[in-house]
Amino acid sequence: MVVITGENGQVRHLDVVQTLSFLADNPARCQDKKLLIIDPGSDYNPSKEELQQFSDLLRSLLVNVFPRIALVAPRIFHYGLNRMVEVFSESEEGQFRVFKDEQEARAWLCIGPTESR
Repeated sequence: MVVITGENGQVRHLDVVQTLSFLADNPARCQDKKLLIIDPGSDYNPSKEELQQFSDLLRSLLVNVFPRIALVAPRIFHYGLNRMVEVFSESEEGQFRVFKDEQEARAWLCIGPTESR
């Protein structure tokens, strides 16, 4: 399992792109693992173009690296944005889902609550 945890406060789109691009550029390190992204309440507010870029990166990861990606977004705004990304990033090779609760995301990924990050 690969876990990316955001921070409360400022998250720049460039940081998101760099992190996801690193994973996409190094598929052998993550092959057949699952990705859990946790945003505990950042101020990330992407533009339409940035949201599309995020969606495209997720789709690439689903096709080439991860069979499943879960994103935990407890804030209503981020949950709604990422539900749109869920639709945009549909892939026959993998699945992306958004959750409000980390335990639900872990259950969907079939990983236990005590697995280390």
